[in-house]
Amino acid sequence: MKIKLIFILIITAIMTNIIKAQNPNDFHQPYSLGEKNEAFAKYFIGQSYLSVVSFNKELNVPIFNVTFEPSCRNNWHKHSGGQMLIATAGIGYYQERGKEARRLYPGDVVEILPNVEHWHGAAPDSWFAHLAIECNPGKEGGTTWLESVNDKDYLNACNKAKDIFEKENTVLSSRQKAIVSIGNYTAQGNLFMLKQALEEALKENMTVNEVKELLVQAYAYCGFPRSLRALTTLDELLKERQTKGIKDNWGKECSDIKDIRDKYIRGAEILEKLSGISKDAPKGSYAVLAPIIDTFLKEHLFCDIFERDILSYKDRELFTVSMLAGLGGVEPMAMGHMAMCLHIGISPKQLTSLLNITEINLGRQYSEPIREVLDNLTKR
Repeated sequence: MKIKLIFILIITAIMTNIIKAQNPNDFHQPYSLGEKNEAFAKYFIGQSYLSVVSFNKELNVPIFNVTFEPSCRNNWHKHSGGQMLIATAGIGYYQERGKEARRLYPGDVVEILPNVEHWHGAAPDSWFAHLAIECNPGKEGGTTWLESVNDKDYLNACNKAKDIFEKENTVLSSRQKAIVSIGNYTAQGNLFMLKQALEEALKENMTVNEVKELLVQAYAYCGFPRSLRALTTLDELLKERQTKGIKDNWGKECSDIKDIRDKYIRGAEILEKLSGISKDAPKGSYAVLAPIIDTFLKEHLFCDIFERDILSYKDRELFTVSMLAGLGGVEPMAMGHMAMCLHIGISPKQLTSLLNITEINLGRQYSEPIREVLDNLTKR
């Protein structure tokens, strides 16, 4: 009885803290949030919102945008005509009766056959939105609402879907896992999830200066806007933690740089250490086309940033690959940096774990292209 009470208190605390974590107007999605879903509130646990996307009677394909606050989900239910869901923002879950829950990301499509009992809603730590498309509207029976999905069953279903790589991911430390998530969410500009990743990094004893250094490095890969917003998010988090009486460890500052040689030479030497490729090797086509970019890469990225000793080369490269995975469409750069990872002692299993975390954070559309790159690298 006592254990059950403790479990209930923990769940209540988790749900309360998450729901307070973001204003609905700060959740970015392609369709209108709409109004609070009061008409169907009795069939939901938590707060949902509803807006009409299309209700043209001549087309007869009713489409609604449904938005769920973190941990919000609807009851078990079924549709006589079936239903389609198209995930558009955030992270959610869908489960059919008797099957494992499926984690949903923007772009995922769920086809629900007539009279299949199911539920869907947000992840415990993320807002979620999907388009709900009514199939065969007007078919006798309509929607039949069933029992609610209690907290224990909901969290068990979510955790089971999220922890599919748990054993494989033990090759990365908790600190390294936090670095991967920070890279994923910084690249995406998902400040809500980034804040959680930053807090996890601080809990894993990363110093404030180490975390700051990651977010500064981010601008070289995903631009100043992403870097500056990430740093602002960290600043807000630190102030919140200070208000709660949490004293974060700021750690050491960067050591003074004593090497006064030309920065291009120093940067070229660092790149040679990372890649194992001679600094005198032929330059890439981009450097031939625009020599100034090669100068910027050597002098600024690999000298000004990588020369700073707050982070190790392994930390920086894990973070870089995590950002590149989050950006998507930059497989040649991911190949170069994963080759650097392998050269400096990061194992293929650790890179696989990085991609497992990316898959959980962002979905297969971001992890799979980079898995192919890793497979090609390790087959050589």
